[in-house]
Amino acid sequence: MDAILRPSPLRAWGNAWTFINATKTKSDKGEFVYAKLCKYSPDAEVVIVDPAQSKELKQNEPNLSIASSPFVYIPEFSGIAFLRVSNHIEPKTFMNKFCKVIENKYHNFFVECAIEPIADIRSFAIKLSKLKGIYSISANISPPNPLFGPLWENLKTYLEERRTDKMKILEESYEDHTLNTNLPALVQGVADQTPEHPFEAQKVDIGDAAVLMAADGYGAGYVKGRMENEIVTIKTSDTIKNFSFSKDPKPEALFNKAYDILKKIKDDRHMKHDI
Repeated sequence: MDAILRPSPLRAWGNAWTFINATKTKSDKGEFVYAKLCKYSPDAEVVIVDPAQSKELKQNEPNLSIASSPFVYIPEFSGIAFLRVSNHIEPKTFMNKFCKVIENKYHNFFVECAIEPIADIRSFAIKLSKLKGIYSISANISPPNPLFGPLWENLKTYLEERRTDKMKILEESYEDHTLNTNLPALVQGVADQTPEHPFEAQKVDIGDAAVLMAADGYGAGYVKGRMENEIVTIKTSDTIKNFSFSKDPKPEALFNKAYDILKKIKDDRHMKHDI
């Protein structure tokens, strides 16, 4: 949190990035940090009009704001919700620059930051259901904190017991064969479950578990398969969870909305806290 509250600005490609208007708040639901990721120009120039000379003139305007994305960070879920600013701060840009500013605070010394999108599991399930066969599965994952999903709990335990910070899995089928995977059915089961009726699977293979972990926001994964007459790639990041909200939100209102969504994801997917 300190890196958000007291950031060190990052310069990149002629512009600079930092967090502004950061506040730390405790509410009835829990603690959160609200701020804006700001893109600005340290050496900007603006064009002004000199009526006396009937001319346009350039004037220095240092630290000119270009765009800003309000966000809320919720420690309970290790979750963040932010505004997409078209053409300036797209989701991929936000996730990259947010982490770069965090790392810059500590001079990139023994610190690493990563934001992975939470997949809209129902959209992910619909896409997978259209595949006639799966030829490749890949996932880059990290052990989660603090939540974990029961379908990939064994993989999480394995990573922790091995003291593994990161793991990459790539499975590819033999030529002209499909993988023996149950991933589409597993994802559909997760999408259809309710807080009252959790989905239970007899067996979850390691490759499938890794993709499920990535879909829950603890990595990045993709599935390559056949849809009609072509080979397509479906990424967990293609179905990022999003919602509509005010472009100039009240901090607590954004927190309440994001908190309710993250809690619903936790409850719907039966994710658990480490003790």
